Amino acid sequence: MKRLLFILTIFSTVACTEKNNFDKKYLTLKIEEKPALEKYFGANVNDIYRNLEDTKDSLVDSWYRNQNNFAKSILDSISGRDNLTKELYEISSRKSFSIRRVNVTPNDKYFFLKKEADESYYKLFYKENLQSDTVILLDPKKLNINDRNDYVINYIKPSWDGKYVTVSLTYSGRDLSELVVLDVTNEKLLPQILANAWPTSFLGVNWLPDNSGFTYLRFQDTDITNPKFKRNSQSVLHLLKDKNGKVDYIFGNKTHPKLNISETLYPTTKIHSEKDKYIIGYLSEVDNYWKAYYANISDIKSGNYDWKPLYDKKDKVLTQKGYFVDNDFIFLSAKDADNKKIMSVKTSELNFDEAVTLVSEKSEEVIDDFEITKDAIFYSTLKHGVDANLYKLVDGNEEKLKTPKKAGRITLNNKSPYSSELWVAIEGWTSPYIEYFYDIKSNTFSKYSLSSSVEYPEFNNIIAEEVLVKAHDGEEIPLSIIRNTDFDKNHKAPVFLYSYGAYGDIESPYFSSLMLSFIKKGGIYAIAHVRGGGEKGDKWHKGGYKTTKSNSWKDLISCSEYLLKEKLTIKENIALYGASAGGITVGRAMIERPDLFKVVISQYGYLNPFRSEVIGSAGTNSEEFGSAKDSLECLSLINMDPYLNLKNDEDYPAVYLTTGMNDPQVQPWMSGKFVARLQNNDKLKNPVLLLADYETGHGDNSNELKIYKDWANIFSFIFWQTGHPDYQLK
Repeated sequence: MKRLLFILTIFSTVACTEKNNFDKKYLTLKIEEKPALEKYFGANVNDIYRNLEDTKDSLVDSWYRNQNNFAKSILDSISGRDNLTKELYEISSRKSFSIRRVNVTPNDKYFFLKKEADESYYKLFYKENLQSDTVILLDPKKLNINDRNDYVINYIKPSWDGKYVTVSLTYSGRDLSELVVLDVTNEKLLPQILANAWPTSFLGVNWLPDNSGFTYLRFQDTDITNPKFKRNSQSVLHLLKDKNGKVDYIFGNKTHPKLNISETLYPTTKIHSEKDKYIIGYLSEVDNYWKAYYANISDIKSGNYDWKPLYDKKDKVLTQKGYFVDNDFIFLSAKDADNKKIMSVKTSELNFDEAVTLVSEKSEEVIDDFEITKDAIFYSTLKHGVDANLYKLVDGNEEKLKTPKKAGRITLNNKSPYSSELWVAIEGWTSPYIEYFYDIKSNTFSKYSLSSSVEYPEFNNIIAEEVLVKAHDGEEIPLSIIRNTDFDKNHKAPVFLYSYGAYGDIESPYFSSLMLSFIKKGGIYAIAHVRGGGEKGDKWHKGGYKTTKSNSWKDLISCSEYLLKEKLTIKENIALYGASAGGITVGRAMIERPDLFKVVISQYGYLNPFRSEVIGSAGTNSEEFGSAKDSLECLSLINMDPYLNLKNDEDYPAVYLTTGMNDPQVQPWMSGKFVARLQNNDKLKNPVLLLADYETGHGDNSNELKIYKDWANIFSFIFWQTGHPDYQLK
């Protein structure tokens, strides 16, 4: 049995002059070290808190719970935190109601999740058409399934005819869920309950064109602490006639051993429209370019799972961005095109070496999204990830469309490739999300939204600036700076500096009343578009990937130095923030330049990537960060690992970590081990807090009041540490 040591360590301040430390004393909860010394390709790896990975051990569990209680006690003691929570929530509650997950069927039926301003969870609603009354179909709190009454709805998918809707139910922030099917006619659930689903990811639920059933990815093991979790997942088909919840395995290593599908891949499926003849099967992974197969949907339904090759990874078709339309397969490709191009092949041949280019690569714009209607192909682009444009392609003629307002990001949605309807959503750092309906005949945009419109006059004086910052190697890093117009450069404002830099994701503009509220209190919100993301195309991703990953945190350091050089702040007021894979970027930046930052915050951070890859738990990220089995990639993994690179004799900034103990994507012990090592540092002068939430997974958007309290915790911690007089320990 492991022996847990709770050591109370008292640090006395000197005459209260150290305003950013605890005013009286603070406590750290230390756990006994259990070193595991190993050698990989000549490099020694000393994992001193390997024991914290066993979160089922009662004493380790107690340590996490005590960390959680300690963090809460400190956060609860920050003056101004509770008022800030109310302020953030009141701004959000300005909407009389909120709507998400809108689904419009081909016959114009509307399904969506809705909650009133004073409610804490979403219910399922329905409109027969856009002009008809809104009808509630399902209140999850009135269900009693599996002896639970705390379910929330996190995903919906109606059948093409709108007669049924698949509903995903979950609880405690879990990503894994149970699927139920609602008969819309009588507003009653069918008897089947389908377990082990994860429809918010992995291409969701896909209804058959005849509405007789649907496919989804099913997981074999639901224990997120099991190293085999997420391995050997299988795509399954469920037919509504099977009232007992029977599923048929249709794609995966169980049904197709000859395809040599690795247990770490996700054999996902996709049906794009009610007229599709083919179902696409992807061997999806963290990489952006997957191998794909296809099969006749009629064959799949009859039990003939004859999957044929569609394209290989070398063809560089972007994830699921490919559609069978009439006699063509149209797709988004990065082959010989860092900034992407739209291409087409004949369905009768499917020869990707002979693909025809429909939209050529642009020199400074990355193609971000595209949709096909029966009239045209529409696509949006991004320059440096922050300046969006919209284009229309008709019969080979390309036209740049004038959008109703300047766009930081443009998102496209349509019913199907056989419909004329197109919805264009526009958003920016300081402009709220607005959805427009585009009429191709009149070439006009009209506002379209089921949600109530809201004005935010208190944010009118906030502007966004886009600059390019010279990196350590001369590369130009895009940096977004959102601030008040009357900002004084010598004001020494606290800066919330966000960074991610992984998977080729583009950190494009979005409207956040949370971040704008931080600015209204005198702060600056900055976004460092570091390498590892996709802001400058595929090359930008590869510039912060595997053995080049160090560019991600070095770019972040360069952006931080720029803020200081321009006198936008002082180093005692810079707070780094990174979530999930962004934990690598901010964690290593803190370790390389601890003198440059005052605060480091990471939510469910990927802080021990080397260990995760070695044991292969919760899937694998080797395609993004490298493999421990490859000599060069292994050493790079060790180098990028924040936990392994912490020094015991270094004075680090204040650290606040949050982790979800139900997180199936990033193991909670990554944050636990990182905190334990920091708290065992004799040089520690600043607080190190771990909020280990037992009711949350990889972020939980189901309870909005909780979301605002979480962000009030983050902001008040930053204000406390940067000396804001309204946010000090009581």
